Amino acid sequence: MEPDWSNLPKDILEVVSKKITSIRDYLRFRAVCIPWRSASSPSPRHLPPQLPWFMLPYNHHLNQADDADSSRFFYDFSTSRIRRIELPETCGKQYCGSSQGWLALESGPEISLLNPITRVEMQLPSLEMPPVIWGVSDVESEETRSWVRSRLDIWSSRLYRGGTDPVIQRFILTSKPTDPDCIVMALFKSNWGLAFCRIGDESWTIFEAPAQDGTGNQLIDATYHNGLFYCFSFDEVKVYDLKNSTCEVMKIIIPLEQADYHLIEGEVEELLLVAQHRALHGLSKRDKFSIYKLGIEEDGPDWIETRGIGERMCFICERIEQCFTFPIDNFQMQVLGGNLLCYASPLIVEKNREDYWGWHPEDNFGYDIKMVKLPTVEVPVFSNYWRDYVIELVKSLGSYPTAYSRGLWITPSFY
Repeated sequence: MEPDWSNLPKDILEVVSKKITSIRDYLRFRAVCIPWRSASSPSPRHLPPQLPWFMLPYNHHLNQADDADSSRFFYDFSTSRIRRIELPETCGKQYCGSSQGWLALESGPEISLLNPITRVEMQLPSLEMPPVIWGVSDVESEETRSWVRSRLDIWSSRLYRGGTDPVIQRFILTSKPTDPDCIVMALFKSNWGLAFCRIGDESWTIFEAPAQDGTGNQLIDATYHNGLFYCFSFDEVKVYDLKNSTCEVMKIIIPLEQADYHLIEGEVEELLLVAQHRALHGLSKRDKFSIYKLGIEEDGPDWIETRGIGERMCFICERIEQCFTFPIDNFQMQVLGGNLLCYASPLIVEKNREDYWGWHPEDNFGYDIKMVKLPTVEVPVFSNYWRDYVIELVKSLGSYPTAYSRGLWITPSFY
C-alpha cells in the first residue's frame, strides 16, 4: 500500500514548509493538496531574497477580447527555465516597471501595482487627477493655477498626440507596498518629471512644476537611496529629502557622452552610476561598462570612477531603463559570487525591411541575456577583457513583433 502523503501531521508539514528556501519549490509544496496548502503560510516570511525572473514580452493590444490570453511567461534565472503564470489582471494593460517584486501596470490613465505571485493588486492615483506640487503652498499654487493646470494635464495632451507607450519611464518602491511607509516614485516621460505618491493618495505629487518656457526636465534617471530621492541630468544631481522638505542641487557633469546611465545603490551607503558604453553610431550597445561613485572632492562633488560594485549583483534591462542591485547575502547569490552584472538586450532577429536604419515596426525582436564579472583593477583601453569575460547565458528568448511590450526583470516575492 502506498503512503497517503496528504495525511501527514500538520505540525510536520509546517516544519517542512519553513525549510524551503526557493519560491518555486514553495509554490509546488502548496500545490500538492489541500492539507499541505493549509499547513503552509500563504505569505511566508522565511524565504530569502530570490534571484530575478525575466518577464517576457506580450502584446497588450490583443488583450481586450473576452478570450484574451492571460498567460505570462517568465525566464527563471536560477534554473534557466521558462515558467508560465496566469495573470488575467494584466489583460489590456502594459507594464512600465517593477520594484520590490511588484509590477507597475498602465491601463489608459489608470496606474496600478500587481504582485504576480499572489495576484494582489493595488490602485495608484489616476493620471487624470491634477498633481500636487511638492513644497508649493495653496496661495502660491492659486496664483499660478491657470498655467499649472494646462502644463500638468498630461493625459488629455497624450491622447491628442496619439501616445501609446507607457507614460512612466522609471518606477521604484521604497519598500514593499504593504508597508504603510512605502513611497512610490516614478520618473515620467512627460512634463511631470519626477513624482511620488503613497498607497491611498488621490493624486501624484511632482517635485517641480514644469518650466513656463516649455523646456523639459531632461532627467536621465532617478533612484531612492539611504532615505533620499536622487535624480540626475547631464549637468547636475538633485537630492530630495521628503522628511525635511529640502532639496540639494549638486552641479556635476556626466563622465561620458556615448553611454546609457543608471543610478544604483552600492555598498556602505554609496550611490553608484553605471555607464553602459554605446557604439559610435549611437544605436547598438557595447559589452563594456564603467562604474562611478558619487564623491565629494575639494573642488566639489564629482563622479569618481571606481572598480566594480562590491559584494552585490546588478541587473539591467535595456530599452526600458531598468537597473537595480542587491547584496549577495543569501545562499542563491553566494554561489554566484559578487561584483556581477547581468543584462538583457533586445536585438532585431528578423529584419523585414532593408530600406531603413534602426528599429522598424515590421521587424521582430528577441532578447539575449549576458553576464560579466566586473573588473576590480583598471582595464587597458585595448584589452580583450570585455570580450573574454562576458558570458552569454541565453542566446534567444523567442521572437516578438515590435508591437509587443519589452522584457522586464522582476524579483518574485510573496509580499
